[in-house]
Amino acid sequence: MASSDQAPWHGMRGVKRVTSEFKYLSNKLKKGEWPQVKDLTIVGDDMSRWIFKLCNFDNDMEGGKNLNEDLNNLAALHNQDHILMECSFPADYPNKPFFLRIVSPRMCWYTGHVTAGGSICIEALTLSGTAGSWTSQYNVEAILNIVILNMIDCDVYWIQTPTGPGGLSGPLRIDLEGKWTGSSMREYSWHEAQAAFERTAANHRQSGWGPPGR
Repeated sequence: MASSDQAPWHGMRGVKRVTSEFKYLSNKLKKGEWPQVKDLTIVGDDMSRWIFKLCNFDNDMEGGKNLNEDLNNLAALHNQDHILMECSFPADYPNKPFFLRIVSPRMCWYTGHVTAGGSICIEALTLSGTAGSWTSQYNVEAILNIVILNMIDCDVYWIQTPTGPGGLSGPLRIDLEGKWTGSSMREYSWHEAQAAFERTAANHRQSGWGPPGR
C-alpha cells in the first residue's frame, strides 16, 4: 500500500486525486495483488463514481469462511458470486471522505458494519472529529482494507437503534432467506444508503463508535 507522502497522488485534490488513485488501484488489480477486489470501473464517464466487486474473503477466519459460503449460495440461487459496491467522491476529496455503499445483494441487518440501507458506516468515513475519523491522509485502498476486515472480523453484541427493531451484530452475512429485506437481490438505492448512513452516524455521535460499555 502506498504511503501518503510517497503516493503518486501526493498533493493532489479533486478529480486529479481520484483519477490517480483509480489508475494506481487498476494497476494493482491487473497484477493480481488485491484478490478481494475485482472489476474496478467508473460509472459511465463519471470519474467521481466507481463500481467494483468484493469476493474471496479470508477463509482462515470464520467470518470470511461464512461469507464465502453465502456468496457460493448466492451464485447458485441468483448467479452472483460477489458483493457489488459503489464508491462516490465529493468534489473536494480528500478534504471530505468518499461515500461507500453496497449495491447488491441485501445483507442481514446489523452485520459487518453495513447499515440497513447498504451504506458502509465506520468512523473513518465520517467527519465526526473523533480520533478515528476521516483525515486527508486516508485513501481508498487503506479504507477498503479496513472495511473488508471489518466485514468478517467484528464484535458480536446486541444493537438497539432509535428506529430499528434491534438485533445481534457480527460478521457480514447475506440475507439469503429474505428475513430482513424481502428479496436478497433487490438493489439498495443511493438515497436509501445515504439516509441510513446519516441515521447510523447520528446514533454513533450520541453513543460512541465502540461496542456498548467501551
